Amino acid sequence: MMIHADKCIELGLPVPESYHNQLSYVLCVITQGIKLNTRLARYIGIHNLHSLASTLKYKGYKFKVEHGRVPCPFTGKIPSHPVDILSMSYEQIKAYKNERSRQEN
Repeated sequence: MMIHADKCIELGLPVPESYHNQLSYVLCVITQGIKLNTRLARYIGIHNLHSLASTLKYKGYKFKVEHGRVPCPFTGKIPSHPVDILSMSYEQIKAYKNERSRQEN
């Protein structure tokens, strides 16, 4: 499934690189301190954010999953149904970057 770069730019999200798959792109976004929710993910072409979150957890990544009402980028309205909101705290981002730099050395 393709991630739509034009829609990422429109939402102020990082531009997906050629090597990004959906899983690595979600990780890229949340490690930059950006909250990614189900509605934003669907708008940019990621239709299974909950499954990707499960995979990231299984792989040992530490992040938060909250549930809340968020605006829909398609309509601009806030639907009544809460969705998943993925994010990383400052400490989680720091730990991720430290671990990544250890793996590169």
